[in-house]
Amino acid sequence: MTGVLLFSLLACTTLHLLSRALRRYLLKKETILLDLPFLGQAREEATKIKGTVVVCGGSISGLLAARVCHDHFERVVIVEPEAWLSTEDGRICESWNQRNKRTRVMQYNSTHGNLVPITDGLTRLFPNFEAECQKSGISIVPGDFRLSPGGHTVLCPHHEYSTGSVPSTILAGRRATETLIRRLTLDQQTYPNIQQISGTVTGVKRTTTNSDDGTDRYLDKVTIRTESGDSRSITEIISVLVVDCTGPTRAGEKWLRHAGFLANGSNNIENSSLKSSKLKTATYDPQMHYMTFGLSIPPSIAATIPEYVEKKDAPGIFAYKGDASKTNTVCVAAKGEGDFLTITCGAWGSNASLPDKFEGVKAHLESVKSATPIPEWIWNFLDLCQQPEVQSTLQVTKVRTPPSFWTHFESAGDVLPSNWIAIGDSVCVVNPIYGQGGTKAMIGAVSLNSTLHQLYKKSRTEQEKQTFLPQDFSQRFFRTQANKIASIWMGNKMIDYAFKSTIPEEGETLDTGSFIRWYLNRLERLCDSDKQIGSLFWHSLNAYGVSIDVLHPVIFIKVIFHVIVTSKFWYGSR
Repeated sequence: MTGVLLFSLLACTTLHLLSRALRRYLLKKETILLDLPFLGQAREEATKIKGTVVVCGGSISGLLAARVCHDHFERVVIVEPEAWLSTEDGRICESWNQRNKRTRVMQYNSTHGNLVPITDGLTRLFPNFEAECQKSGISIVPGDFRLSPGGHTVLCPHHEYSTGSVPSTILAGRRATETLIRRLTLDQQTYPNIQQISGTVTGVKRTTTNSDDGTDRYLDKVTIRTESGDSRSITEIISVLVVDCTGPTRAGEKWLRHAGFLANGSNNIENSSLKSSKLKTATYDPQMHYMTFGLSIPPSIAATIPEYVEKKDAPGIFAYKGDASKTNTVCVAAKGEGDFLTITCGAWGSNASLPDKFEGVKAHLESVKSATPIPEWIWNFLDLCQQPEVQSTLQVTKVRTPPSFWTHFESAGDVLPSNWIAIGDSVCVVNPIYGQGGTKAMIGAVSLNSTLHQLYKKSRTEQEKQTFLPQDFSQRFFRTQANKIASIWMGNKMIDYAFKSTIPEEGETLDTGSFIRWYLNRLERLCDSDKQIGSLFWHSLNAYGVSIDVLHPVIFIKVIFHVIVTSKFWYGSR
């Protein structure tokens, strides 16, 4: 008997240790949690890679990439098509006073969310981050987003952190977030080796040296068209690394094809298992659209609703998403910079109706058919928003989300240049209603930083530390990035597939992943009463969970037990 007990104890201990080791491995592979501490750790100047990095596009992903490259390369040039972004107006502290508006970002004045990884990364990249937030009227608060999927409000896992609250995020819309990051990145006193120029990248040129040593797999120059008044000029920049941050236009793929890349059967990589293959892009269309009502509520008016005052210092005021089996609507109120907030009414389906006036917000919120009563203060809050002083600040924008896509560069093999990478929406676009676009950009920046740090550590000599960009560099980066965005892509797709109006990915039907959706639906029903399941939802939303978490034995048992006790068979047998 003693032997059996000892064997059982040993087996349980071994299983526990193995499960911990597996989870840590997946944390490294699937998330940026273990890579974040390396952000902002710059090489010594003497060991930085010689040459110029050209970042094509100066939006959030481009700015983050430039900041990371500053720690590893001798010089960084951002090429941004919108000329006003290179002026003071593009870096202004009070972003709501900008005279210009982004023409290439559909959500610039629409709803926008910053999940925890954004602030986690920015505080490491910029030592003066908090001070600059204060200048921009941006608060840093615990990341409690008050999500209510199916009407069940997710329990936020404050208790799991030693500080007594979950990690922080910033209260800022897209305009304020991007402007803040631009001001920080283009600070010449702190980051003198980063330069932003106004222009449009028109192409790239590959190295023309002998292909026997693989050097023709590198890009040599970037061609840029600049405009000044009525005159245009073409210039070329010799580049050691090219970063495509052109967003959904995916201009980089066109440049590469013109330069002779992305064709099957290119060069071999010594000691590599990579195989040439056709570049593949997965796409589906959630047919989702939403209306955003932007408002400014002065403190004197906000004070009339104590519940709102209590909740306004959090990123989410409320976020109700209906059960897809009953409704196709979502309604979200989110806090922004200063006294600004947005109320968003969204729906899946090309023919779904949305309120075009604020008076219709109440009816839209009712349409989510919450499983639990919506608190009375929320209805009072919506009444408050209709006061003349608030309505005078109203801005209305409508967004029709484009199809979601993921270009699988990580599977492209050796058809890509060794010194070309893509980050953010140039690689993958997901349904923006889930607020994970910024997180995806940060994942790209962290993946780039980790890949460069790994190369630095593995360099054998000082000379290699200065010039080392191996032939498989882009593939190392793309594999790292793909592993970390896979959960965002799959999670969003599974939710969108619950709506009959969604056009699925080629080779799939809306039944794809039906068990996963059934399982998640049951988890939703428990997220407002079970701390462990609430924690699962919170970490998954912030891309800080791993793929095995949802199938934890205890969680699985809880779901099965809930199904049994709530089934018609159970009640009928009683």
